Amino acid sequence: VGQLLGAARFISSRFPLRCRCAAARGDMAASQKKVVKEAFAKWQLVDSSGRVTVESLHTAMRKIMPEVSDPTLREIYAAVGIQDGSVRYEDFVDFIFSSTESTVPSTAKSVVLVGWGPVGNSFLSKLLEKGGERFSFTVITEESYPAYNRVKLTSFFQHRDPNALALSTLEWCLANGVKLVFGRASQINRETKTVDVDCKSEMRSVTYDELVLATGSKPFVPPTPGLDLGIKGNFVYRTIDDLFAITERSKTAKKAAIIGGGLLGLEAAKAAHDLKLETHILEMAPHLMPVQLDSEAGGMLKSMVEALGPVVHTGVKILEILSDSTGVTGIKILENGEELVLPVELVICSAGVRPRQELAEACGLELGSRGGVKVDGYMRTSDPCISAVGEIASYQGGMCYQLSAPGYTQAEVLAEKLAQASSTLAFTGADISTKLKLLGVDVASFGGHMDFWFKRHYMSDDTSIVHNEVLKDGSKGLYKKLVFSPDGSRLLGGILVGDVADFSKLTAASKRSDVGGVSPAEMLAGKMPPVDDGGDGTNLGDEDDVCNCHCVKKKTIRAAIEGGAHDFAEIKRCTKAGTGCGTCITTGPQPKLLAHTLHKMGVQKGVCPSLPFDAEDIEDLAKARQLKSYEELVSSIGYPPAATEGDKAALGSSLLERISGKPKGAGLDHVGQLRALSADLWKFVDKVNCNPILLRLAWHDAGTYDKSKTEFPDRGGANGSIIYAPEINHGANNGLNKAVKYLEPFKADYPLVSWADLIQMAGAVAIQHCGGPQIAMIYGRKDASGPEACPGRTSRGTADNAGLPDAEAGGDGKFACGATDAATHLRNIFYRMGFDDKAIVALSGAHTIGRAFNERSGTVSEGYGEAKACPYTKAVGVSCPIRGDGKNGVGMPGGKSWTTKWLKFDNEYFQPHVYEEKDPNLLWASSDRALHIDPEFRKYFMLYKDDQSAFFNDFAVAMKTLCEQGAEFEPPEGIKI
Repeated sequence: VGQLLGAARFISSRFPLRCRCAAARGDMAASQKKVVKEAFAKWQLVDSSGRVTVESLHTAMRKIMPEVSDPTLREIYAAVGIQDGSVRYEDFVDFIFSSTESTVPSTAKSVVLVGWGPVGNSFLSKLLEKGGERFSFTVITEESYPAYNRVKLTSFFQHRDPNALALSTLEWCLANGVKLVFGRASQINRETKTVDVDCKSEMRSVTYDELVLATGSKPFVPPTPGLDLGIKGNFVYRTIDDLFAITERSKTAKKAAIIGGGLLGLEAAKAAHDLKLETHILEMAPHLMPVQLDSEAGGMLKSMVEALGPVVHTGVKILEILSDSTGVTGIKILENGEELVLPVELVICSAGVRPRQELAEACGLELGSRGGVKVDGYMRTSDPCISAVGEIASYQGGMCYQLSAPGYTQAEVLAEKLAQASSTLAFTGADISTKLKLLGVDVASFGGHMDFWFKRHYMSDDTSIVHNEVLKDGSKGLYKKLVFSPDGSRLLGGILVGDVADFSKLTAASKRSDVGGVSPAEMLAGKMPPVDDGGDGTNLGDEDDVCNCHCVKKKTIRAAIEGGAHDFAEIKRCTKAGTGCGTCITTGPQPKLLAHTLHKMGVQKGVCPSLPFDAEDIEDLAKARQLKSYEELVSSIGYPPAATEGDKAALGSSLLERISGKPKGAGLDHVGQLRALSADLWKFVDKVNCNPILLRLAWHDAGTYDKSKTEFPDRGGANGSIIYAPEINHGANNGLNKAVKYLEPFKADYPLVSWADLIQMAGAVAIQHCGGPQIAMIYGRKDASGPEACPGRTSRGTADNAGLPDAEAGGDGKFACGATDAATHLRNIFYRMGFDDKAIVALSGAHTIGRAFNERSGTVSEGYGEAKACPYTKAVGVSCPIRGDGKNGVGMPGGKSWTTKWLKFDNEYFQPHVYEEKDPNLLWASSDRALHIDPEFRKYFMLYKDDQSAFFNDFAVAMKTLCEQGAEFEPPEGIKI
């Protein structure tokens, strides 16, 4: 019932203006009922007899509350009183609102959470599950994004999309009554139980009954001369904003230095390497990852990292960061007793972290001996009304755990204690075993007891303390070290490099009292101690952890599966297993456990009985584990006894070909690949809501066309040259490398399709998907040969960005083409391409979708993320849903839009509420204003205002011309699909 109440609040929040008006009339409850009914009708949840079916209700609830399992939802439906698969529409809505007052007590305790990182988010969700109706929740967060997965931070460079890292959503907060305050907590007033928050434009005070500090850590920046974050080119590696800033600097940098060769340093090195920078890793210790690895493993890791491209410098001292007016120019180091300067333009400092204890220290809370806030086993600080979890929490005044797994355990303990004061569940320390992929190399270290780490058993050769077994194969990049008790009867821990497949089994074995008679040499060879795993092949007992990040036991996951969580997504929602680093799924035992349990239950799902997963999951798992055949798939992730004769055929030759390395379009001719690509792009756009950036990419690739030039590719146009650095780094193209990253997997899957065709097809699909006209496209464009074919910045004579238009004039009052007014500027740009005034206005109407960002153009103050968004570009904005089909989704929140529904292609751009500039939350630049004011432009502008079909027709013609001009086709007449 509590969840449904949250859902009702979520639905009603979609019409806040109407609700606020009703509230002023004192009729909030009636208004909310009306709004919910309207929403249900809009979402087509009500059948012709006025009833809500279970299935239609379930579809809506899955979107609203993805973290709640299917079985739980269906229990809620039963509580509501659904009979024969449906409930009367009016009864359902009345039930929600009649329950509101009785289920939300007025004496609810106010819980304020400072910090919305992974651990803070985990605490929040756990307390909501355990007794959310007894609390009110406020989250104070400095970042512009919902809680995101820092463990996977480096994967950002594969997609450039903050949503792909998200652990929560704004919709979830609304649905659960969680209030968000975007700003920096500046002071805790313990006497008044308030927290002062600097929200930039104002100071706010938030009152608490229970205050939870989850402020995490901050990067440690050593006092090295020149290592000043105020100097361009110096960065730390901690947040999404850091990654955006590093990406921007990488456009002009060629070389990067990473200070630190530990976990964070190697993650940062991967980022620099992905950005195509020559990368140097600088570590003061004699080998990489000195906290987790011994010298041999560290040495092997160095060889493997250098084989991938980066240069590793160990045993070095950083002397100075050199810079001039352009920013960082080099880094002076002492290596092997000799001073030298590495010429770099980008430095990332990843020299460790320190707890963010300033708030706690300023209000007089007791601190730990090594930093952080001292907490007891129940996560209480020296103030009984203040608790701390995660990297800020100093357990018993000692260690601050700098890993997510201990933080999740602490979050569980604190949530249990707040929900049930009599709880005896306490934090007593945590496993700090880790498994990571660093620069493409699998690395893991595990230990069954803290002595393994703090007494450095993993580095000891003292036979009175340890017995070591080591397997090393440099040719295969493998290192395996198992550390046993002196008599070999107990596994203490170990180190794995290159092959970490046995990590979960070995970690579990290290926590047992003995190895069951298996000799150390046998374990090194791969034999495991006997364990009753129930026949699932995991070699894990019920009490063993499957997910180390969240300490989720095998029996917990099996119970979730038996309760209806029949895929990885459902297991994540129910247990959190797989939501941390994710390796318990990608390379761990979760797939085998799922396959075995489903078979025992008699549940038929997925591709085939032995592999009860969908094709996409199978492909992802095969890629992560480097599996190339059906037999390898069943052995590694499936349940072999369930195999039938038809399983391999059911898997399909195309899927098997893909996992063996063949692209998705293999076997298709050029036309076949174009058709398949079009369908895949539609699915992608529908999922990611990236319509505007794909259209912008198509425009900017084609927009360099110059009719005065005759030779290809010198004349510009749609030739794919925008993928190369000289062009993608033009100021007008800021942010478009994200769109190129989106399209790279499609190019790999459909190699017969040129980049030029791929970019223009993506733009056309983006337009049609959000409700715009179908463009009569032809394909067969040839690609520019390389960077040398990119147009020079001033080559078009009309702007400094290869002829692309400016939104506003520069500081001197002139546009880049030299014009002093926007109308002349637009004509200079578009006449060069051969367009007339009608086409200029029609093409400009594409601004009906899309946004501007401060980080890209600088023309607006709004930027990336929820906190920097205008009301229309928030994850749940005042105009939601904004998509043309009425579905939810905004892609990455943030920026400022021209229209209220900026994922719907229509003629809103030409409407009075936009061009009259009465809404400060809508963008209207000088180049937009000219279209409405200039007499020749205005007649088309007003035509499109009144006649959307005329706009669509003229836009389709102009867009087709734009994406064909300058292109060279093979065959010359092009290809129609």
